[in-house]
Amino acid sequence: MIIEKAGRAMSWSIVAKVARFLAMPLSYILIVRTLGDHDWGVLNVLRTITAFALVLVLLGGEKAVLRYIPEVSVKGGMRALLSAMARLAVLQTILWALLTLAGYLAGDWLASLFHQDASIFRKYVVIALGLVLFEAGMTLTMNVLQSWYETKRLAIVMIAGNIIYLIMLILFMKIGLGITGVLAAGGAVNLIMILLLIPELIDLTRKSVIDDEAGPGTGRILRYSLPFIATGILNQIVWRHSEVLFLGHFSGMEAAGHFGLAYRIPQMALEFIPLSIWPIVMAGISESYARDPGKLSESVDLYFRLLFLLVVPVAAMGFAFSGPLVPILFGAGMAPAAEMTRLFFVVFSYSFLYTPLSMALYVMEKSWVNMLVFAALAVINIGLDLAFIPRFGLWGAFFPVAAVMLVAVAVFSTVARRFDSGLSIPAGFIARCYLASLPTALLGISASRWDSPIALAAQMLIGVILLLAGVKFLRLFGEREKALVMRLPIPLKEKIVSIL
Repeated sequence: MIIEKAGRAMSWSIVAKVARFLAMPLSYILIVRTLGDHDWGVLNVLRTITAFALVLVLLGGEKAVLRYIPEVSVKGGMRALLSAMARLAVLQTILWALLTLAGYLAGDWLASLFHQDASIFRKYVVIALGLVLFEAGMTLTMNVLQSWYETKRLAIVMIAGNIIYLIMLILFMKIGLGITGVLAAGGAVNLIMILLLIPELIDLTRKSVIDDEAGPGTGRILRYSLPFIATGILNQIVWRHSEVLFLGHFSGMEAAGHFGLAYRIPQMALEFIPLSIWPIVMAGISESYARDPGKLSESVDLYFRLLFLLVVPVAAMGFAFSGPLVPILFGAGMAPAAEMTRLFFVVFSYSFLYTPLSMALYVMEKSWVNMLVFAALAVINIGLDLAFIPRFGLWGAFFPVAAVMLVAVAVFSTVARRFDSGLSIPAGFIARCYLASLPTALLGISASRWDSPIALAAQMLIGVILLLAGVKFLRLFGEREKALVMRLPIPLKEKIVSIL
């Protein structure tokens, strides 16, 4: 029953994510080509600052709804949960106001840190922080709907939002708003989507069984959610491109922009489906764990298999073709980011080796363990950044990311098994995924030589064929995987299973 509910929700989440996946490269091309190297670097620095602010404003609430709405659906206590979430929303709003004020007061210092004009940079910082409220609201709205497995309306609204964003972006760029226009377009679209989704939230609340069971109160929710602040900050250091802050200070905004593009494109490509299914999987595993804790290792194993079936083929295509595509799509000024983009496809593919294990710790309410692990990783990351970036510049920012991701896999593998000995990485299956994708990755050799748009398009088609052949030859879809696909309410599943 849980997998069917998750599957229905997941299919709509993937539709929304595909729409976003198609829209974001277009917006990136427009933004990078319009802003130029320097302002694109400034925008990356601003987005990194606001990413940290978003973690603080959310107070872990977005994770709490994924954890506790499925639980109260099984055990009761909805009234207590809604009351606690309302109080949490008040705290989030107060914190957002304080952070925006702090950004205004610290504007001169931040401008000097990144060698920018104080009056202009302060304005950018205040606008970016002010619009964080809408991003936080949209994040919470999405997670609430996904925790109830209600994603159809969400998908439709997000598709419409992506279209509106592109239209607004083109308009704002055309009238010369620059960085302000990019920030304003994102904030306006978040607000529009929230307003369109509010009726759905109200309807779901009315349909819920509002009982007086002793559900999760404010104290329990805060104990669970507050560690996500530290974990989220640390995750921004370890998993997001915090290196742009060091590059902006030590090497200039142009280097920050090159690194930001090289980092964002692979991450966006590899995460576009995993991020869309993460909340659904989290909710589904939480509900399953509430019913039978003994099935956690089985759920995590299936999540591993699903992730790497999705991630590794994309990584192989990205490694093969992103190098020559970067200057074609984003302009010759972004050529320094090309080779690093290829390598990040590899780095981010193996980083998913720890994602299901980290989720398992969250489901077991061991948020503090994730926090401690990320704290150690962040210390290593910052230490390596400070050691390499001032000396080696752009490439000095790459090595810390690649090294820390490897350390993260080893640490999470060890720690997760201490709390559940059944948790493990299906290494054999994952190795077969990489082996099946190797012929496609090797097309990077030919793509480096024949790099015209037509030649690349032809090689991409060959790459897809090689991927299908590799999956078939190595039998990545065994009976277990085929049975899982057949239980999901997705179109053409019989055809997919017969091909694979």
